[in-house]
Amino acid sequence: MITPAWHIRNATLADMPLIRQLFEEQGMGTVEVPKGIRVAITPDNIMLGALRCEELSDGAWYVRPVVVFDSVRGTGVGRALMKDALKLHPDLRLVAEGYCAGFYDACGMQRCSWDEIAYEQRHECDVCPGRQTCGAQPFRSVPPKHTLTFLGTTSGCGVPAFFCHCKACEAARKDPSLRRGCSGVLIQGNSTILVDTPPDVRHQLIREDVSDLDHVFLTHAHYDHLGGFGELEYLVRLYRESALPFHASVYAMGEALREFHYMDDCFACDPMEEWEVRELDGLSIQAVPVEHCPGCFGYLITSPSGRRTFYAPDTAALKPEVRELLAGVDNLIMDATFLAEGASHSQNHHSVRQTVEEGMELGAGTIYLTHFAPHICRPEENAEELLEEYVAQFGGRVVIARDGMKVEL
Repeated sequence: MITPAWHIRNATLADMPLIRQLFEEQGMGTVEVPKGIRVAITPDNIMLGALRCEELSDGAWYVRPVVVFDSVRGTGVGRALMKDALKLHPDLRLVAEGYCAGFYDACGMQRCSWDEIAYEQRHECDVCPGRQTCGAQPFRSVPPKHTLTFLGTTSGCGVPAFFCHCKACEAARKDPSLRRGCSGVLIQGNSTILVDTPPDVRHQLIREDVSDLDHVFLTHAHYDHLGGFGELEYLVRLYRESALPFHASVYAMGEALREFHYMDDCFACDPMEEWEVRELDGLSIQAVPVEHCPGCFGYLITSPSGRRTFYAPDTAALKPEVRELLAGVDNLIMDATFLAEGASHSQNHHSVRQTVEEGMELGAGTIYLTHFAPHICRPEENAEELLEEYVAQFGGRVVIARDGMKVEL
């Protein structure tokens, strides 16, 4: 296996002598403590470079500084440190010497005015003896654009189900474009966030050309949303070399780690309570309780622009307090398991009609139907075709989610 040439982690006190040497050699002054410092380290524990971030008076985070050893300049270490910093601090700023400006341009930073820089950073530049000759240039990060990708869009059986010979499954056997994997989504901006680990997750991530993950969220611990959890062991042990942040309800997290007990050291566990919010990559991700099974969450995702997307692949009717929260949501991505009314287990799921009606009542901008199970139908019916006929009446406001489909957040 080809492992990364380096990985990035928090600096420790043991790293400080070398970090001080590195900073001083590059004329960056002295630093005494590892707070805010991330280091690039080889598998042999050789330091290649370091980046320090500091929160200043304007509430933004500043790179102060990023430096690499001369022997590895031009190998991508500095750019990797900047990419890592942007994942942690989407609103990132800095002041660069003129000769370094091209590097920060290449890192995707945008040049900005001095008015967008904190007072103490401006003052530091004003009193610097080399100010007149260094050509100092302020930069700030570009707000990340986030995309949600449907990894899978059906229920636990998959389409085709190996045991099912309904018309939809038979059509999917003949035409791979009609196939559906178990439900999960990927959210990508500066970071890559996985929501649920369905049994098909390895093939789904390969299809979307994903090579690393920064966070994993779990909606609940049923097999069709958890079955691929074991795939993450190899990512952590063979590639990341650091624990993967794992977010879920206390109940769902406990079920996952009970089932995959040999992986408990692979995760930095972050149990979430109902209504709690996590701020990641400029997104606000709120755990919303839904009626399906113990510890089941939907996630309300708010982008930096304020657009709101609710993802709940398994849910029965929403509680009044949830409906109040979701009023006017921009994108409603929700359980639409059954086309037929009154199907078995329907008390724990939405039908297509229920999802559409609830979305309309909420004033949702676009309603995406996911977790669809076409197997529950009469033998003469093709539920996929009937679903397409049904949504056609809504003029594009109701969308059938398909594997690989992307939604801008």
